[in-house]
Amino acid sequence: MPAKKPFITQYDLATRLGVGQKTVSRALAGEPRVAPELRARVLAAAKKFGYRPNQSARSVKSRRFDRVLFLQLVEAADSRIDSGIIDGISDGLAEIGRSLVIERLVVPDFLAGGPAPRGLQEMMVDGVLVHGNLDPSAQIEVVLASSGLPVVWVNRVLDHDAAYPDDHGGGRVMVERLVAAGHRRIAWFDGMLGFRKAAELHYSRTQRHAGYLAAMSAAGLAPRTLSPVKDPGRDGQFEWLLSHLRELSERQRPTAIACYGSYEALTVLHAVGRLSLRVPDDLSLILAHHETLVAGIRLEVAQVPSEAMGRAAAALLGRRLASVRRNPSVIVPFRLLPGASVQSPTP
Repeated sequence: MPAKKPFITQYDLATRLGVGQKTVSRALAGEPRVAPELRARVLAAAKKFGYRPNQSARSVKSRRFDRVLFLQLVEAADSRIDSGIIDGISDGLAEIGRSLVIERLVVPDFLAGGPAPRGLQEMMVDGVLVHGNLDPSAQIEVVLASSGLPVVWVNRVLDHDAAYPDDHGGGRVMVERLVAAGHRRIAWFDGMLGFRKAAELHYSRTQRHAGYLAAMSAAGLAPRTLSPVKDPGRDGQFEWLLSHLRELSERQRPTAIACYGSYEALTVLHAVGRLSLRVPDDLSLILAHHETLVAGIRLEVAQVPSEAMGRAAAALLGRRLASVRRNPSVIVPFRLLPGASVQSPTP
């Protein structure tokens, strides 16, 4: 095996050429005060001896690291966010010549006295993208502000420097699809709206439901929200929905159900099966989700724009890095993905 070439520094180059280290540094940086002939000698020597710049030292000196911290605020150590958001952020940052550093902060641990995010302590990034399912505490806001770094939020509703989905529009899209298919008895199912306070819910739950209500009103239809008024526990939502649907006559039962997300959709599928009904023959089903395939079943979906939201957040941060000015937030629309769970109701 050939011997590994020794690491060559600017000082080594300066010694070989008989000049000062600052002269070598200026020549490599292309500064005009270095004579063209001397600069050519320095560049030739750098190539000959295999000189490579110390990027870490250069970054510290220039305070530009070409890296962005993606800080994920989670409620528990096993919490996960949609990987599509990370893909969109990574692609968006690549377009502006920056790489991604990911760090997860378990919020209860931090509020109990745990350390601040390492990426903010070391300050080896140019800016921060932050994602959290609930609004952050004042302590987290203070830590972010004190870093002095530009911050852009992902999936949080703000007037500036944030990218988030048009959840209200997502609720409308689902109803409009069902109305176009001929449905008039359209219900909305969310297992938490009935008993959780709005402040305890991610904004998307109330916004999608508001979009449903608006679309039903625009179509001249009576809304029907399915949600238990008392917490049945996570496993109790199925029993609650089954009991509720069982009490309805065929003429009272909705012909279509729009769901907040995949958990609710699977609950509906389970309940419908227990009632010996079929989707979409007896009941159409549509939901907000990232893809059409849910537990091996291809359902009709109003697609949550995860990747597009990540790209939009990266672009916003790029603009902040280029200018200190704030930028209006970007609201990313949903789009309809066809599946096999919606058809016209049986006469």
